[in-house]
Amino acid sequence: MQSSSRPLPVRFAYGGSLVPVLIVVAALALSTVIFFLFTKKKMIGQESDPATTAGEVNPSSASAKTTADAAKAGAPAAPSPTTPAKTDPPPVPPSAPTAFAFARPLDLGRQLVRSLTAGDFASAGRLAAAADAVQSDSATMLFQKLAEMGYKPGTEDQVELLGLVENRTRIAIPFIKPGTNETVRIQLDLERDERMGWKIAKATLPKAMSSAIVAMPATSAASVAAGTPGAPPPAPGTLAPMKQLFSVEDGTDALAFASDFVRHLLKHDFIAARTFVDDKKVPVERLVGLCIVFEEGQYALNPGKPLIITIANPEVSWVIAQVQSEALQQNTEFGVELKRADIAQPWKIVGLNLSDILGSFAKSASKLGVPYTPIVKNPKGGESLALYFEYDRAELHPRAQKQIEVIAALMKADPSKKLRIAGHTDEKGEDHYNINLSRNRAETVKKQLVALGVPATQVETAGMGKAQPLSPNKKSDGTDDPEGRSHNRRAEIYLDF
Repeated sequence: MQSSSRPLPVRFAYGGSLVPVLIVVAALALSTVIFFLFTKKKMIGQESDPATTAGEVNPSSASAKTTADAAKAGAPAAPSPTTPAKTDPPPVPPSAPTAFAFARPLDLGRQLVRSLTAGDFASAGRLAAAADAVQSDSATMLFQKLAEMGYKPGTEDQVELLGLVENRTRIAIPFIKPGTNETVRIQLDLERDERMGWKIAKATLPKAMSSAIVAMPATSAASVAAGTPGAPPPAPGTLAPMKQLFSVEDGTDALAFASDFVRHLLKHDFIAARTFVDDKKVPVERLVGLCIVFEEGQYALNPGKPLIITIANPEVSWVIAQVQSEALQQNTEFGVELKRADIAQPWKIVGLNLSDILGSFAKSASKLGVPYTPIVKNPKGGESLALYFEYDRAELHPRAQKQIEVIAALMKADPSKKLRIAGHTDEKGEDHYNINLSRNRAETVKKQLVALGVPATQVETAGMGKAQPLSPNKKSDGTDDPEGRSHNRRAEIYLDF
């Protein structure tokens, strides 16, 4: 009898038999044998077929064999089941056009001048047609034709910012006409593009360059039809023709006309500026006074926004000219009104609104030692030019010299014209004393005009004393008004034109 302390066999320890374990082992062994037999048979069959073996190593060989067998049988070759049919690669997209990115309008214009000066017409053409690459070849041909005609581009610093027209910024590219020193300008209307910066939306050539347009490819019939009133729209699935980039001016537009006028004023060229003006609408005193203000205040066009068209109609336009003066440390403006009878007629300036610039000049002129504006409202109506004097003095103030020079040049240009000079005083002093002082002031101005070559017979003088003050001599409370009296110590010039 066994001792009760002897350990039990494993099968009894786990409470079961070994039979289930043996059954599992036998099943695994049988599965292995069956898998081996079927796999070996498959492998022996593949080894006996060299074509299949070759196909495993080189699929193209199998495809070639199949193609050759099909050719011998006179049947078309079928593609290999394991190799997809060969397809053509997708077309390569055209290369992107040269990228241009100009932060400022003048940068674009200067780059165009650099390309033209270097004779790189292809780059100039791509730049001009950056917004519509289809027209780059036409632009290249145009620039080549202009060079053949003898037109030479100006310098980079001659590229001008003319102003704003609707939502576009206009710049001008200068060219020297063949055989002359005369400058003509191609005007470029630029638009701002968020992706590529400034781009050219429209280019307008002067009439002198019109023959260069002939060198450009003829506009397609579709484009011509598209520009004809009542023409049908493009057929479905076709692109609408692009608007022609280049055109020839059909007459000076309002912005270019106003720009030329203002530039003559800034050069203090009164004679040239006057040719732009309708004398019946704009008093000559106003024009002379504006020339004087420009010179004394050392004004120049605002380089950022020189001219802005606020009203643009075929027969009426309003332009705001923005100017600045470093000497006076100010920015100001004046308005120019233009009219013409019809689009076939030239523009004329029929109005000048000087209230802003004259007011700014009067407030800041003390920095130059020039106390007042040269244009004043005459007590009897109209406008006149004013020269100011110190208290109880008849000598000319230094600022009056330039005014007299401008007037003298005007008088000498037309000996038939006459002018009147009236001297004035403030209310200080006796009447007879002020009459004599006012006469002396008028005579001083006349002597200076005669010294500059104006015949004495063209000038009339008078002394008005204190009878026609421009400003009150006293304040509202009855006390003395030194500033008001300083306005009254003057000589006024009336141009009898």
